[in-house]
Amino acid sequence: MMVVGLSALLTAPVYRAWAEDAPAATAKADKTWTGTIESVNPQDRTLKVKGLLWRRRFNLGGSCAYMLLDKSQGAIGDLRPGEKVMVSYQVANGVRVADQVRQEPMSCTGRVKNMDPTAHTLTLQSDLVDRKFQVADDCRVVLRGGKSGSWADVQPGEEVTVTYETPRGTMTAREIAQTSTQFTGELTAIDLDRRTLKARGTFSTRKFMVGDDCAIVINGKSGGTLSDLQPGRDFTFNYDEVNGVDIVNRIASASAQQAETTASLSPP
Repeated sequence: MMVVGLSALLTAPVYRAWAEDAPAATAKADKTWTGTIESVNPQDRTLKVKGLLWRRRFNLGGSCAYMLLDKSQGAIGDLRPGEKVMVSYQVANGVRVADQVRQEPMSCTGRVKNMDPTAHTLTLQSDLVDRKFQVADDCRVVLRGGKSGSWADVQPGEEVTVTYETPRGTMTAREIAQTSTQFTGELTAIDLDRRTLKARGTFSTRKFMVGDDCAIVINGKSGGTLSDLQPGRDFTFNYDEVNGVDIVNRIASASAQQAETTASLSPP
């Protein structure tokens, strides 16, 4: 009897310590839910997210982490309707409590078909489908190499990646990023059969393969063909390097490029 009592005495403190450190029995391990934010209430610390078929309401925990595309550590005030997010949460007695809200990117890559600076809209041709975006007033423009740009740097015919949100069901561009490299130089040779070009810049000469859907802008007008290009003139080439091969997707006369930029900067 003495041995049994001593054993129970030694075990009790250990059990109590384990029980105090264990999570509440009613709280379940983290689950995830992905959808689009419908509403967020910073005062009540609540979030409504619409999934593919259903909506869910979450209480935002006091130590909830907010991971956004443009900042690793955000706050409740950074959340807005239209963002796609993945919510990691726990369930306790039927109540969902969010531990983390991570923004998920929605993006589309394609060719700029049309731009309207007055209406702040951009039409992108992607996979033979035209997608029209409303451009947010604070939309970021990212140039090649990660440099910041402006609306005037985005030209019809070039390939870009648009990161967007869908507030009130409207595709709204939050970032426009150029995907191609740019080279300006004098056209020195052209082979119409092989669809190749050579151009000489200030410090180097490059050879390009012309993509099947390459946009050609001559004297400020799109819809040009390779036969419209004249050796001896300066052109700006937008191209992608694929395993050592430079594939051009847009060609514009250098004077036309300058004219487009000037027109974009001019007030309507």
